[in-house]
Amino acid sequence: MAGPEIVVEANAPEPVYEQIVRQIHDGVNSGRLKPGTPLPTVRQLAGDLALNRNTVARAYKLLEDQGVILTAGRKGTFVRRGATGEVAKVKANRAHSAMRRVVERLMVEGHSREEISDVFARALRATRSKG
Repeated sequence: MAGPEIVVEANAPEPVYEQIVRQIHDGVNSGRLKPGTPLPTVRQLAGDLALNRNTVARAYKLLEDQGVILTAGRKGTFVRRGATGEVAKVKANRAHSAMRRVVERLMVEGHSREEISDVFARALRATRSKG
């Protein structure tokens, strides 16, 4: 079965199950993994990557909870219709969480909302000028 090309690095700081999730997200975002695309079974992917099946099952469970994939029993596991939108929601939620942590830390350090807004605007301008 042709599926996504997934490569994991056991020594990477990112947990292996998160590497699998990220690579499937990337495939959905890039259009390589379209709705209906079959994915390898948990057993097959675990064997291909020399991983414990529970690691792959954890990644698939997270992807299913996110609405990115659909497991249809013996029929297999597939990229779900609407997966692109679900991946975008996950990405937006991560960005929001990261920004919230930064803002909360700055507020604890005594910065006002206005100061934080100004710093953010300056940082954004500096980033735009580089890219």
